[in-house]
Amino acid sequence: MQDLFRRLRLITPITLEFPLSPDQFVQRLQPHVAPPYTNPFGRLGRIFSPAVAPYTGIVKATAIRIKARGDGSQIFLPLITATLTPVKAGVRLDGELNGVNFTLLAAAAFHSLFLIIGLFSLAFKNNPGRLSDFPILLLMLLLPGVVFVGIPYVKARRSMQQTAYDLERDLFYFVERPAQPTMQ
Repeated sequence: MQDLFRRLRLITPITLEFPLSPDQFVQRLQPHVAPPYTNPFGRLGRIFSPAVAPYTGIVKATAIRIKARGDGSQIFLPLITATLTPVKAGVRLDGELNGVNFTLLAAAAFHSLFLIIGLFSLAFKNNPGRLSDFPILLLMLLLPGVVFVGIPYVKARRSMQQTAYDLERDLFYFVERPAQPTMQ
């Protein structure tokens, strides 16, 4: 299944290199990543949240697992998983952007069920010689496919491209300009 998502480009590899040691990289990235699942109220609770980090997730010395915190709909935001590998020039992130989520899979499953029911009704109808219903049935099968599968796929792909661009830009910014200490 993962191979299918890779062919559809809903899971894409990502490799980035930084001129820092893994410990320095984690130290500079950590202030920009809020811990996951700390807010029981979702986006509404972000108003009351003390952490205003652009990403949420887990940052360890050997791996990261983060997701962007979008301002709008977070349905199609991909998950970023990567391992930190020390190299001669610094640290390398080897990982992938995973844009597959439950909403996309549920829509595809719903459309597949709708398609199977439509094909069975076409195969077992009472008048097999009558083909005037075929264009209507074909339209009834393809229109939900565009709505339930096509549009979410396009949104997920656009979100993947935008997140890849934002991630590369943000990580280089976080590395070049470490977080300023806060005064208390």
